[in-house]
Amino acid sequence: MIEEKTTIIPGEKIAASEEILPGYGTFDDGESIRGAIAGRFFIDREKMLARIEPITGAPVILKKGDAVICEVKTIMGSIVIAEIIHVAGKKRDIAGGKDASIHISNLSKEYVEEIGKEYRIGDILRAKVIQTKPSLQLSTIGREFGVIKSFCMRCRHPLKKKGNKLECEECERTETRKTAMDYGEGNMDLGG
Repeated sequence: MIEEKTTIIPGEKIAASEEILPGYGTFDDGESIRGAIAGRFFIDREKMLARIEPITGAPVILKKGDAVICEVKTIMGSIVIAEIIHVAGKKRDIAGGKDASIHISNLSKEYVEEIGKEYRIGDILRAKVIQTKPSLQLSTIGREFGVIKSFCMRCRHPLKKKGNKLECEECERTETRKTAMDYGEGNMDLGG
């Protein structure tokens, strides 16, 4: 049997079939326990199972209902284009495209006259996936969704929440956004 914490490649022999049972990331070929995935080899001593901890996780496939963190890239007419940074609660890359749209009707429960008053380019926001095909579409309806970090349009310093407004402590400019209930707290994974 090879040593624990050894890096294994798929097909590599770990131990004889009589020594240990196959567990996650391994298989028994009739004679030997072999690696099925790339990763580090460990033994579950309680069950005497061989297991492999993957080196890299599989990419996350976005699905309807996922809470995502994104950055506003473009605002045009009645649509915001945002780049998804990551899925809340997941530490892996996203499979497929990362650009998504938010239609003006999916910004807020209240009537929105102009998107530019709710979101600005560079804002970091939390949104919910409402459609994955044929294109990614997001919504920020709900208290947990909206801007979680934004910057002053004049001097680009971070804005602090003061009541219902956002204020720049550097140049004293006041701005408005559709903010999440935890704006400015640094919580990237709330929502769902």
